[in-house]
Amino acid sequence: MSNASAEIVSPVPADAGGLADVLSFMEAHEARQGTSPEPAFFLSGAGEHDRVELTEQLYEVLKRVAHALSHGQSISILTRDREISTQQAAEILGLSRPTVVRLIEDGELHAHVPGAVRRKLRLADVLAYREELRSRRNRFITESSAEFADADADEVAELLAEAKRTH
Repeated sequence: MSNASAEIVSPVPADAGGLADVLSFMEAHEARQGTSPEPAFFLSGAGEHDRVELTEQLYEVLKRVAHALSHGQSISILTRDREISTQQAAEILGLSRPTVVRLIEDGELHAHVPGAVRRKLRLADVLAYREELRSRRNRFITESSAEFADADADEVAELLAEAKRTH
């Protein structure tokens, strides 16, 4: 798959019952046994001995996928070392592509040009920047909540919009 949009999986209404069953099974097991996937879970094929044990990490990934899909959410799994385009970075960050380009030009996001034209960013760098943005926004909200405790909702919304534009 060559781009992020090709790797997005959206829920299929016909699968809703099966997803609900899988999620219900996993949640019921955890309620009885705790969060550890003991006893072992297996992926089975058609043959009697055609099965493989799932690792704890894979079990957790499958549980998250089942939860997201059963709640109508799309999922996408990308490797952290994958290189993505400025448009894909913009989608992950919730910003416009020109804003991502400006962040690259300002040195806030690292990118390189493997060919002659298009910039590429490491997904890990974009995800780290997204966490940094969230931290800055949360810090701003925490710091300003005390300062603007008496402000009305419109005033607070304006301040948040301004903070998003400047950070």
